[in-house]
Amino acid sequence: MQSPTQSTPVSKCLDLAGYATRMLSKFSCQAAFAALEDKMRAGAAELAAAQAEYEKAVKAILPTRVDIKYENYVSDRRIRLSQQKAEIADGKRKGRIASLVFPEGSAPIIRLFGASQVEAMIDLEGRLAAAQSSWPEAEAEKVELGVLRLRYQAALENRQIAAQHARDLRVARNAAKDKFLTMYVEVMARVEAELPRDRVSQALFFDEVRTRSALATADTNEGDVVGSGTAESQSPVA
Repeated sequence: MQSPTQSTPVSKCLDLAGYATRMLSKFSCQAAFAALEDKMRAGAAELAAAQAEYEKAVKAILPTRVDIKYENYVSDRRIRLSQQKAEIADGKRKGRIASLVFPEGSAPIIRLFGASQVEAMIDLEGRLAAAQSSWPEAEAEKVELGVLRLRYQAALENRQIAAQHARDLRVARNAAKDKFLTMYVEVMARVEAELPRDRVSQALFFDEVRTRSALATADTNEGDVVGSGTAESQSPVA
């Protein structure tokens, strides 16, 4: 008989628990097996709940990535517009105002992404503040770009929070998995004790570990009925 390990996917662990729980229920008339059924079911439920919370947190990262991409896009366009306004105020390209506010043009700023662009935008706001005495529109430009920069910062912070939340829940999931693995081994040991020297009957309660989970199989064989032939029919349950 095989027992799952830390390298066994959670989906497979839950498959194994489902198999064992179902088989144990066939012998629920015996108190020992009924108790093991309850133990296996409770352990699987705890692991499934932890996995569900972790997956939910991982999925929550996606919207934050979208928000960052959007804020970057909007900021890039507004920075280009600000450069154009400075050039219009100068009446030509690379004039006095544009050279002060955008000494290297807008390209070096908008090529950046994330925290590095936010830092560049803060520097840009500082140059706009310095240009106010010679360019009346500089204050309004500084305010508008500042609003976009704050939105950009908020989007980055939200992604960081979401990512940290997912990392925290992964630790919790791993702890639940470790607890499940211990429980599974304990149930196996108890079954062996109830059926001493009867390997055939012992193996009846536990499925093979080194096979793909039902979910993994379904993902790669869409339209197939999981477990209808192939591996399961070619190898004995024991």
